[in-house]
Amino acid sequence: MASPNHSPPSPSNADRDHVNDHVDDHIDDQPENTSTAPAPMDAALKDDEESAAEVQADPDAILRGFRLYAIAIGVCFGALMMSLDISILGTALPSVMTDLGDDASNIAWYPASFTLATCAMTPVAGKMASVFPLDLVYSAFTVIFLAGSILCGWAPTSSAFIAGRAIAGIGAAGVASNGLTILVTIAPVAKKPMFMGIGAACFVVGLVAGPLLGGAINIPFNALTLAVVSFFFRPQQGRGGSVSGRIKSLDLVGCFIFVPAIFMFLLAMQTGGQDGIWNTSAIIGLFVGSGVTLLLFVAWEWRQGDQAMIPGKLAMRRTVVFSCLFAAAQMGGLTVASYYLPAWFQAIQGVGPLQSGVRILPTVITQMVTTILSSSLALRIRYYNPWFFIGAILTCTSNALFTTFTVFSTPASHWIGYQVIQGLGAGFGMQMSSLCVQLELKDSPELIPIGIALVMFVQYLGATVIQVIAGTVFNSELDSHLGSVGLTPSQRGALLGVGIKGIREVSDTYFPQLLNPILEAYNAAITRAFFVAVGSAILGFVAAFGIKWRPVEELYQAREIYRGLAAPKMSMSFSRDLDPINSPHIYSSALGLPPGQIPSFMSKWTFRRLDVSK
Repeated sequence: MASPNHSPPSPSNADRDHVNDHVDDHIDDQPENTSTAPAPMDAALKDDEESAAEVQADPDAILRGFRLYAIAIGVCFGALMMSLDISILGTALPSVMTDLGDDASNIAWYPASFTLATCAMTPVAGKMASVFPLDLVYSAFTVIFLAGSILCGWAPTSSAFIAGRAIAGIGAAGVASNGLTILVTIAPVAKKPMFMGIGAACFVVGLVAGPLLGGAINIPFNALTLAVVSFFFRPQQGRGGSVSGRIKSLDLVGCFIFVPAIFMFLLAMQTGGQDGIWNTSAIIGLFVGSGVTLLLFVAWEWRQGDQAMIPGKLAMRRTVVFSCLFAAAQMGGLTVASYYLPAWFQAIQGVGPLQSGVRILPTVITQMVTTILSSSLALRIRYYNPWFFIGAILTCTSNALFTTFTVFSTPASHWIGYQVIQGLGAGFGMQMSSLCVQLELKDSPELIPIGIALVMFVQYLGATVIQVIAGTVFNSELDSHLGSVGLTPSQRGALLGVGIKGIREVSDTYFPQLLNPILEAYNAAITRAFFVAVGSAILGFVAAFGIKWRPVEELYQAREIYRGLAAPKMSMSFSRDLDPINSPHIYSSALGLPPGQIPSFMSKWTFRRLDVSK
């Protein structure tokens, strides 16, 4: 070993290659650390062996430079176009119905066909990404999404349009969940949360920009996404084995049981929420059929074990369960706010759909910025958990403030400030569930695509269920208050038939003296709906207590050790238990040297506390 009075020699390229060639082959043979000092990193190495080996085996998995940003931009465009497709229908629906010559009988199916298909197919898309090459799976779902969008544009009838929406929903399931998986795969470990935050921010922008941008850019931008991902992205090839073996690993039986179970449940929720009648034979039959089918699905998944569509070792993890519960509650509350805030602007302030979209920009801008910043802040404080609580508290506070809206005395400073709080809460909490599930599954990287898809599935499910509950509260309160105003049942029917944006016109035409009481009734109904969002945020806050506290660096340790082992100057550094001077047995064993002996150039390496903020 070099004398302390002389600078140690720099490692040669041959030395570095010698280290890299041997560490992966011999890291399993490390002797037990007999030192009395604790060695937490030894356990981390052992736990992350498979994950680190994947990085070594596939050096192109982690990208930098042009390829990284090209793929990230393409994936973000995909998320933007998917959310744009969701939001554009709200303002385009009257024109679409007029062009297709449709009446109001099919109006519920226009948005519901997309939502039902996306929610039911999201776990299936995640399972496919864990079995087949990720680029092929993502491209296939993008093509399906494009096909659905094209069919919607060319649909001659309402039935064809609804079918196109359902096809687009199937494609959207894979575009969203597998897009996040791609970002997780290609990004350097310290930047994964930031890239996921940017992807989530693009999704949020699309939800609000739909009325502003329109649907004409959907097809060309999705084609661009498909071209970029197909050309630049070269992932690992999924599981080995024949095509038939991979298809068998998909758990097709579980998929065929799961999809109708979720479809029946969501259809019952959508129909009951729209009609306000829950005791019909059709609704009861759908709920019973869904429950029986879900029990059959659980039994089948238990039988399949690790080959299940949702493996038990994933579904039984406490952190995964409570992260999903938080995600469902958070998304449900945000969905309520995103629907009833524009409704309040249109009904109470009398603005059109475009202006209502502009007025919720404080939420969108704040959420977009905070979503990106929250990842860096989480890395600095070393834990994701505080952001669950902060996000839930801010979301609960903002929705509670929304319940104070009045018809005549709510200034712009109030609804702008309340939305800023809403955006902060959404930005801090939205992506933490996906990040925390990745951290929990670091020892089983093959489950990460399924875990991300599971989080997105429960977000869709939570949004649907909580939105239906809020809609039921809104309809009940509105009917009660309109009755107290003095409107006859036929007058109430006429008023409700024109929707939110037509209430002022109908009131001015038929009963102008009742305009103010009618606005008071709508204001009371909308503010009551926000109480559902408050309860959803409280549920998310409680769920956050069930998530394990694990330091963020656990997600990065093993992968960066393997990738940076031969570098004399490391951008990321680790605890003293990996210092060659303090733990020479790790390196002597891996390099085939006598116990405790290390090459002289290794004495130059320094290992400090992990700093992922660089």
